[in-house]
Amino acid sequence: MTPTTTTATTTTTAEAVAPAATRARVGWGDLLWLTWRQHRWTVGGTAAIAVGLSALALGVAWHVEATGHARHSLLFDEYTYDSVARALALAPLMTGVLVAVFWAAPLLAREYEQRTHLVVWTQDLTPVRWLTGKVVLLGAAAAGLSAGLGAAVVVLLNTVNAHSAAGQRFGSFDSDAFEVVPHVQVGYALFGFALGLALSAVTRRTVLSMGLSFGVFFVVRGLVASLWRPYYATPLRTAMPFDPVAGGSSGDVWPGVDHLVVDVGYLNAAGAEVEVSHTACATPNSGPEEYGRCLADQGVVQLFVDHHPPDRVVPFQLVELGVYTAFAAGLLVLTFWWVKRMHRV
Repeated sequence: MTPTTTTATTTTTAEAVAPAATRARVGWGDLLWLTWRQHRWTVGGTAAIAVGLSALALGVAWHVEATGHARHSLLFDEYTYDSVARALALAPLMTGVLVAVFWAAPLLAREYEQRTHLVVWTQDLTPVRWLTGKVVLLGAAAAGLSAGLGAAVVVLLNTVNAHSAAGQRFGSFDSDAFEVVPHVQVGYALFGFALGLALSAVTRRTVLSMGLSFGVFFVVRGLVASLWRPYYATPLRTAMPFDPVAGGSSGDVWPGVDHLVVDVGYLNAAGAEVEVSHTACATPNSGPEEYGRCLADQGVVQLFVDHHPPDRVVPFQLVELGVYTAFAAGLLVLTFWWVKRMHRV
């Protein structure tokens, strides 16, 4: 009898292993929305001020255009439309420092002080992604608000110039008229934002970064305007005959209000600059004729003025935009590098 072998087949069903739970990566849309939610009051408040000032500038410009002159009194006799225009021209000049001090300077410093960066910068959200979202949204908002306010004030200044009975009130190279145009305002806003952000990252102190942003912003603006702007191009030189009797020029060729005067001085017969001693000639009892003859005795035969004509205004403004954009780019690179480096420590 042949034994029968029964083979039992055991079917083993492997239990399905549940996949490890992973957290979705924070998308750029979510990051921008969170940035807006966090800073909406700062951006909205600044936007309300900018819109209000723009409406005032356009309203004054409309009334000047409608009446045909800019000397209407407002409330009190000492306040006129052209004085209001000069005051409003200062508003866009403050936009960049406002962005630096109140938008950017607290941005990183507050996270460090409150230790919230330890929670925010997790594996799902790196410091670079977090910072990029802030820069994109807030930087674009700052540039847009600055450009819009600048455009409104430009309309006002041009209208006042066109209807001013006393002649042009705002020269093209005047600091307020030169700096208020939208493209230059964008450069100032980007520089202010990048400056405040860099100081916020380096100092990690809110009040300190705000104070430094305020001071450094105006120091840089002053140095660029006084030391760099007059030499974005080689100045033109205009020479005029020197009249010893009048103590000055005998010709009427002095550059007008639309020119940027870089330097004035004296030339001798060979066309070389002459260093004169004004103290020796300007005695208490000397009049214009004695003063002029004293200068002539020192070899002066011509006056000269180095200047930039008004057709260089727009190229100079574009150069200034490039200067401040380069500053902003360098400061942003420093900020990203600093934050990434310190996060690893």
